[in-house]
Amino acid sequence: MRRWSVTLLVLSLLLVGLNGVAFAQSAAEISSRIEVLGWEYVISISDEMVDTTAFQKAPPYTIGFVTIFQANTWAVQFTRELIEEAKKYGSLIDEVIHLDAQGEIPKYISALEDLIAKGVDAIVIDPISPTALGGVLEMAKKKGIPVVAASSQIPREQVTSWVGRDDSEYGRVTATWLVEKLNYQGNIIALSGIAGNPVAEERWRGAKEVFDQHPGIKILTRQFAEWGFAQAKSTVASLLPAYPQIDGVWSGGGAMTQGAMQAFQDAGRDLIPMVGEANNGFLLDWIKASDQGFESIAFNNPTNHTAIALRLALKALQGEPIPVVVDATAPYLLTLADAKLYARPDLADGYWAGTSLSDDVLQEMWKE
Repeated sequence: MRRWSVTLLVLSLLLVGLNGVAFAQSAAEISSRIEVLGWEYVISISDEMVDTTAFQKAPPYTIGFVTIFQANTWAVQFTRELIEEAKKYGSLIDEVIHLDAQGEIPKYISALEDLIAKGVDAIVIDPISPTALGGVLEMAKKKGIPVVAASSQIPREQVTSWVGRDDSEYGRVTATWLVEKLNYQGNIIALSGIAGNPVAEERWRGAKEVFDQHPGIKILTRQFAEWGFAQAKSTVASLLPAYPQIDGVWSGGGAMTQGAMQAFQDAGRDLIPMVGEANNGFLLDWIKASDQGFESIAFNNPTNHTAIALRLALKALQGEPIPVVVDATAPYLLTLADAKLYARPDLADGYWAGTSLSDDVLQEMWKE
């Protein structure tokens, strides 16, 4: 393994693909630490590379982009990352066609079929399911369309490349913190995003691996709250009368943790240890509640995976080799000190830390 320490500019050269020299290094995994708006990212690039010469064509390009939904603020910021990234390439990109599946697998498949029929040059997806897209993605492959997946897990053979983070690790590290905070004894309620979604299921898989190792930990219930504040608040409010003794909350998303906090407070229950995510609303509430002894830890889930995926797609269209996997993960766990550093009181609750968006765009999206 060879390692390079690179600047943001050099990373841009690696992923956008100006000459392909760095990817020609057969030594392989490239790990680098860079600063992106104050965040230090660890970028790990797989040894295995994809020969993209069959995709090479002259610009301008039409890029297809399919998202699962726009039902929460993380998804909205995640989508905006690609739109803003595309603007940087001027005449290289003729059009970005963004289609949203509104959380429905049939609509997702239909969206992909529509993009293939339109003859787009490349497609960026956030996979709605690890199993349901195989047939339509095979159609894209036969049409010679590179498909780069961002964020959600999918079998690697179904796509050209994947960029994201390890969601099972999210589950493991947050569950470990919670178990240790409860001194290995206690009743926990769990909140997940959407049943069957690869992100939700991978996070819970990692957490359950930890919980199952500790017989003193009892999972009272696992509920799905669609990663939403209002949904989680309502869900937890309905659980509190049924469970008079809850010692901790494991949550697979920051807005859900914020909702859980509100439900406890509205019911007059003391706040208990809860795990969260780097959502601005949660970070700000955590900081405020810390004065009363509230304890938490937050996992950061960057929204800029779509921007990196677009760079990979453009590189493929230029016939340059791209990695099978790019792991772009900010520091896993944020402490209270980190929360105070990265929370933005000038921005609305919907903002998510760990982004490549300019401050001008963030102000436009999330100005308080």
